[in-house]
Amino acid sequence: MGASVAMMALKATTSSQLMLVSAGISAVGSIAQVRSAQAAANREAYRIETESKMATLAALQEETSRNILAKKEIANNLAYQSIAGYADSSMSFLNINKQVESARVKDIADIRLMGKSVTNKYQSMLYENKFEKDDMTFGGYSEALSGLVNGYANSKFYSTNSSTKKTTS
Repeated sequence: MGASVAMMALKATTSSQLMLVSAGISAVGSIAQVRSAQAAANREAYRIETESKMATLAALQEETSRNILAKKEIANNLAYQSIAGYADSSMSFLNINKQVESARVKDIADIRLMGKSVTNKYQSMLYENKFEKDDMTFGGYSEALSGLVNGYANSKFYSTNSSTKKTTS
């Protein structure tokens, strides 16, 4: 019985009314797509931010590891120096430790540079993600509005044409 009531209601509906309903349904679908795209963009931004923080942490860990390694090398050199029987101010031992320190400073500079490079990459990704999200939002809402306006214009056109056809016949 419910199906027959729906069919009677559908037969009483004009084509212009159906166009309005279709435009409304299309607009709701477009808005749902916009919201889904926004949620996906937000999840992507969160993922990028998390990866950026992890990369920063990894760079700090590498820097710490390099500092520990340099301190161990210098401690080993000092231990060897103390048992070698040379004077503490021997230029060869001082030079070895200067080289260790120089290598440590260079390595840490490289680690920091790579860390900044990775951070810049993630910041660029976030920037691009934000504009992509804005573009999707604007495009989706524009599509929904366009569908509503088009559906309204078509319904007006067909309702005007159907009323003029009825009066002329």
